[in-house]
Amino acid sequence: MTWPVIKLFVKKSWLWLKTYWYFPLAIIYTLIMWLVFRKNVAATLGVLEIRSDSYKEQITTINTLHKAETEEKEKINKKFVETLEKVDVELKKNNDKLDRNKKKRIKEIVEKHSDDPERLAQLVKESFGFEIVE
Repeated sequence: MTWPVIKLFVKKSWLWLKTYWYFPLAIIYTLIMWLVFRKNVAATLGVLEIRSDSYKEQITTINTLHKAETEEKEKINKKFVETLEKVDVELKKNNDKLDRNKKKRIKEIVEKHSDDPERLAQLVKESFGFEIVE
């Protein structure tokens, strides 16, 4: 083995150890428990299995929450685009333009009141002077 190969191996080993530090720790813990309580190794392995199951459940929960957040963001974005188009049509009827400040105001209204269409329509009416019909 050459020095660069050894250096690469040490770097990869250190990275693995920093990432998966709990594996060596669990093995050392298990060995200590086995040496101290030679009869109770099954319980220690059971604890490790329970911890692994808990980890999988947490990952599933995180993925579910992430999916729900993504869907909610997409829903709000869709509502924003729809409201923006409706306001743009109404403003064109009045020979007015949709500038950056108006877009920003629409975005604020939609983000805060996307679940309440009545309040959303009321705020658009107050802000722009016309009513959006769903």
